[in-house]
Amino acid sequence: MKKFLILTFVLAAVLAMAATSFAWGRGGCDCYGYGPGYASASYTPEQAQKVDAFQQSVQPLQQRMVQLRNELWTMRSQQSPDWNAINTKQKEMVDLRTQIQKQAVDSGVASYGYGYGYGRGRGMGRW
Repeated sequence: MKKFLILTFVLAAVLAMAATSFAWGRGGCDCYGYGPGYASASYTPEQAQKVDAFQQSVQPLQQRMVQLRNELWTMRSQQSPDWNAINTKQKEMVDLRTQIQKQAVDSGVASYGYGYGYGRGRGMGRW
């Protein structure tokens, strides 16, 4: 009976440790991501206003980018994909991305970029 009780406590302790290890996510990496991090907190009010105006101006372009991405996924998942049409969509996405980058330069926010920090941006926690 005493061995059973000890085994039960050991098993409960192991399960408790395992449960907390899953709470860390992908290995508990404190990696730096490409998210906003600490950089967005250091904007001056004028810079923040520029960034907000830029984000508002490119929102339709970003929505079109999402639409193109979805169309591209649909085209690729077909039984016999039309690679010429896929290539055309990809070129359209590149042109759109270039247009967004040009608009960032024209509006003066191209130099702000992503900060380094523990933000929830692209690449956070990935190896």
